[in-house]
Amino acid sequence: MIRLSYTISQNTPAYGNKDKIFIRDNSSILKGETANTSCWIFSNNHIGTHIDSAFHFCQTGKKTYELPVEDFYYKKVSLIDIPCGQAKLISIPDIETSSDIDPEVELLLIRTGFEGYRDTDKYWNDNPGLAPELADYLRLKFPKLRCVGFDFISLTSWQFRPQGRESHKQFLCPGDDKVSILVIEDMALAAVNRKLNWVIVAPLFVEDGNGGAVTVFAEFA
Repeated sequence: MIRLSYTISQNTPAYGNKDKIFIRDNSSILKGETANTSCWIFSNNHIGTHIDSAFHFCQTGKKTYELPVEDFYYKKVSLIDIPCGQAKLISIPDIETSSDIDPEVELLLIRTGFEGYRDTDKYWNDNPGLAPELADYLRLKFPKLRCVGFDFISLTSWQFRPQGRESHKQFLCPGDDKVSILVIEDMALAAVNRKLNWVIVAPLFVEDGNGGAVTVFAEFA
C-alpha cells in the first residue's frame, strides 16, 4: 500500500504563500506534564493535501460531510503523466495525448512532476492549473468520473487566477444537472510506479464543509 498525501507541518506550502498553518504545544511530557497535546490553527482549511467540495464555490453546493461515504472510495483509478515545469493551463489536448485512461475511470490522477518544486516558492507562484473547458470534456468522455487529483498546489494556477476561479466552478458546481467532479489538490504522486487497485480518501469533516485536509491511501495492483 501507499499514501498519496503529505504530512502537514508548519513548512507546508500554502496557495499564494498566505494563511499558513500554525502548530504549537499545549502540553509536553518533556516539560513534566501528563501528556503531549498540541494546538493546530488553520486560517486556511485548503492547505496540504486537501479536497474541494461543491460548497467551496457554490453556496447551494454539497458540503463535504454531506457527500455519501462511498464517494470517497474509488475502484477505477487512472494515472497519467503530463510533465510540466511552469505555470500553464492543462487543457483538452494535453489529456487527449494520453491513452492510459480507463473508459470507466472514477478517479483521474494527473502527475506533472511539479511536486519536485514543493520546497520552493515556485510551487505556489508558478504552479500549473486545469483549464475550465476540461471539466465538460472529462464528463463527456468519462461519464463515471467523480474526482480528479494532481501533484500541484491548486486547480487554480497563481498566474491564471480568473481562469482558475472559473475552473473551480466548472468542476465543482457546473449546474444544468451536470455531475460535480471533486478535486484533490497537492497530492504526493511521485512514488506511484504501477497500477493502483483502489484509492480511499479520508477527509476531515467540519461543519463548514467546503473542503479540507485529507489522507489518501491506495493499494498497488
